[in-house]
Amino acid sequence: MANAPQRHDPAEINYSRPTIIGLLAAAALTALVIIGSRNLEHFDSALFGYTVASIVAFGAVVFRYALWLQRPPTRIYFRRGLQLFFQRRKLLKNTAVAAETVGKNLAAQNFIFRRGTSRWLMHALIMWGCILSALITFPLAFGWVHFKLEGDMGYRAYLFGFPLQLMEGRSATAWITFHALDFTAVMVIAGCAIAIHRRLKDRGAIAYQTFLLDFTPHLLLIAISVSGLMLTASSLWFEGYMYSFIALSHQALVILTLFYVPFGKLFHIVQRPASIGVELYQQRSHEMEQAVCPRCGTMFTGQMWIDDLKKVVGELGFDYRLENGYTLQDYCPRCKRVMRGLAYAALPNAKEKVFLGSRAETEAARSGDQA
Repeated sequence: MANAPQRHDPAEINYSRPTIIGLLAAAALTALVIIGSRNLEHFDSALFGYTVASIVAFGAVVFRYALWLQRPPTRIYFRRGLQLFFQRRKLLKNTAVAAETVGKNLAAQNFIFRRGTSRWLMHALIMWGCILSALITFPLAFGWVHFKLEGDMGYRAYLFGFPLQLMEGRSATAWITFHALDFTAVMVIAGCAIAIHRRLKDRGAIAYQTFLLDFTPHLLLIAISVSGLMLTASSLWFEGYMYSFIALSHQALVILTLFYVPFGKLFHIVQRPASIGVELYQQRSHEMEQAVCPRCGTMFTGQMWIDDLKKVVGELGFDYRLENGYTLQDYCPRCKRVMRGLAYAALPNAKEKVFLGSRAETEAARSGDQA
């Protein structure tokens, strides 16, 4: 029989290295803010709170990501994905596979579309609304992008201090540019509304969802989007009425959400790109030495994939060793289903107890306690 798998002990997690990496990441972003804003020359002090919160949140996200990479499944498959990607003879092909995965699974969200059109629309609106908002707001907050009035009605945008195209104040380009965040806010509100409606109506989701993990992110995003639209309405139609209060409220909501990202459900935004390596591993596994099922003799996947899977489940504390010297992972999916069914069918006639106690013994004990 194979040796017992070595279990991963959560107490052995190294927190010092992720902490150092997170601090270095925050320091690097601070340096980029200073350099990109030309030594803070183009930095808007009114956005100081956003900048500090972004730097702290970025360091926390990197810390959490480095900590996440220490988990056995993440560590093994992340390293294997990098190892396979940087193979010299297949680097060009791997780059094409990675680009295709980015386009289909990350940009187009095909893996969600297969699960339902409304779910795909919900996720696409939230994802692209947040991404476009981040691409607009972070460069502005960091001083990487700023605008200057040139002439009577013209605005010129600057990127890292370098001048870009001059826009007329009343042109369609200028209107779209200055109202881009309003469009993304509507996208986020619509996507979150669909998500909340689904969670309130879907019985499957109701069974396991929690307010903190499943509703809080959507409510925070809606609050940020609504307060952002209120800023636009206040400046355009209400002569700046309560603008300062709305701006402070909006800033507080954004900062709260930024601090929520590393430790809440929104962290999957950072985790999702790692699936590129797993997708590459799955495709390349068909080109490797194939694992042969010991029961039916069928080749069903790469042997390296099976070896890594056995290592992962072993480090997680699961022991799937069988009496014949194999593990459950050595069998093909069909044979595993057959073996599981045969095992269930044999349970009523088994002499030894499969579990610590039977249902009849438990009910008898409860009846005795009540008596």
